[in-house]
Amino acid sequence: MMIVRRSGSSLALKSVSCAGLVAALLLGGGCASPLPVTSNPPGATAVMDGKTIGVTPAQFTPEGNKPVNAEFRLDGYFPESFVFTPGSETRGISAQLEPRTLVRTYDIVTSPEAAAATIDGRLVGTTPLNALKVVYERDEKNAPWKTRSLTLARPNYQTETLTLTSSAAVPTVELALLREDRVYNITATTTDGAELNADVTLNSAVVGKTPLRLPITFQRAGKSAAWPRFQVSVEISAKYQPAKTVIDFSRGSPAIAFKLEPITEITTSLTYPALAMTPTGVAFRFQRSSAMAVLNTREPSETISDLKPVTNFGRQDVKDAASRAECVNSFCVSPDGQNIIFSLTERDDQGGYYSNLSIKRADDVGGGVARLTQGPRYWDTLPFVANDGSNYLVFASNRTDRTKPDIFRVNLVENRLSGGISRLTNDSRYNFGPSYGDSNRQLFYLSTEPNFPTAESQISSIRLDGSLPTQMSISALELNNVFAEKVYFVRLDEDSKRKQIYSITADGKLETALLNQEDFRTSNCFNPSVSPDGSRVLFVSDHGVDDQNRHNHDIYLVNADGTNLQRLTQNGSDDLMPAWSFSEEGVVFFLSNRGGAYNVWRLKVSGAK
Repeated sequence: MMIVRRSGSSLALKSVSCAGLVAALLLGGGCASPLPVTSNPPGATAVMDGKTIGVTPAQFTPEGNKPVNAEFRLDGYFPESFVFTPGSETRGISAQLEPRTLVRTYDIVTSPEAAAATIDGRLVGTTPLNALKVVYERDEKNAPWKTRSLTLARPNYQTETLTLTSSAAVPTVELALLREDRVYNITATTTDGAELNADVTLNSAVVGKTPLRLPITFQRAGKSAAWPRFQVSVEISAKYQPAKTVIDFSRGSPAIAFKLEPITEITTSLTYPALAMTPTGVAFRFQRSSAMAVLNTREPSETISDLKPVTNFGRQDVKDAASRAECVNSFCVSPDGQNIIFSLTERDDQGGYYSNLSIKRADDVGGGVARLTQGPRYWDTLPFVANDGSNYLVFASNRTDRTKPDIFRVNLVENRLSGGISRLTNDSRYNFGPSYGDSNRQLFYLSTEPNFPTAESQISSIRLDGSLPTQMSISALELNNVFAEKVYFVRLDEDSKRKQIYSITADGKLETALLNQEDFRTSNCFNPSVSPDGSRVLFVSDHGVDDQNRHNHDIYLVNADGTNLQRLTQNGSDDLMPAWSFSEEGVVFFLSNRGGAYNVWRLKVSGAK
């Protein structure tokens, strides 16, 4: 191209190159030259004014200063578009592309290992996972990266879910145990180390016998919940005391060894009919007292010999469920000393209590028992027969009026009831506890007015034919008139409030305290039983202690004048209701729960012939 330039007054012609012309145009709006077209990252398709010019990096020559619609496209990136206006300072056309996705790398570690890892529900492997690539996405180039959900699951452990972000690391994930199966080795031995086959109970259900491999599953609802605890007990019923332990999750050793202590004593119940004072007056009802029974029936006392049972009702804690028998509640000895007549507390089909009178041989514990009275309706109790040749068996019963007791009489001939049962007392009072020493004189008993809440039982008497009833002004809790000349009775001492034994003559005179020993005056003394000749008195007291220093009821013997007091029984059981044999010198019968049930026993006082 030729350019004419004026020099002075003349014109000069000069040749100019095309490149110089492009530069001149760019500077002065003349001829255009190509511009570099780039993107970050490169490789984007560049489109200028709707025409694809290639893949970056590329070149584009604009047409003068005309604006250009520039567009860049690259897979995985958001497209960029803008209007480009050429200018004197322009060095090229460039675009910054923003990615649609972001890849991060993680090391996924759990404790314990071997947890299945899923991201948004898709399994990606099992921990530990090294350099796990996670892709993040977003909907717009200026939007935050979408989070991902990482779930870690392992059998018997709580599943953990973490939210993954593009900027945060993933720490080691502790998985909480929710279920664990264990096996414990349960053994039982005696205190001497001998192996026992004992029943094993898990949470009240018997699961086997020792030695036992006991499977236990610990399971909880969540990691914040407490582990369950299991109650395990081991026992041999009626022989060894149960031993217990708690198995919890923290127990480390699978070995659980029990040493079982033998059962040496149990708690027994004596259920008997009695008079009870209520706010509206006296009531006739059954009462129950509990006492410890020593299973060892041996008697350590050196003052007695020839100890043996007369009845053999089984231990109360292991008795046959079908048995109606509860306990012997009272008894007496036949005049010939060969039999005992006893009242047995039983239960009916509805669980109610009643008692009948029975008779059995006194020298044969395994001998048969014959019923004297029948039926589950009444309380026939407190039998008594004197050694006076009359064979009158008297007892207390509610067989006429179910709400109150009276005294009844029947003839006992050849160990059987002969004739009908006669009612001796026939008044409104509650009449109880009959005793007599001579049928030609009077029978003594206790009577209580019915409608006076503070009324006390008083000593009363009546002829054996039912005539001449008399009530004395002497209050008593129990009485005994085996020796016809005296009536022994029990009442509370006014000072000590303890049961004490007194006597009066048969005409109600000359009241005398049996015991003068001060320490016995502060102990309970009751159940007096005078010998047939009136010289000695058996009684029960809680004065003494057993070999474990525990007070319990024992039988004592004292002369009628209060001298020569001696303790007969020392076994830690409940010894009650002593009674002399009418035919054998020094033989004593008594009620005791030794061995685990209330039975009648007999012994002989040493030195007696």
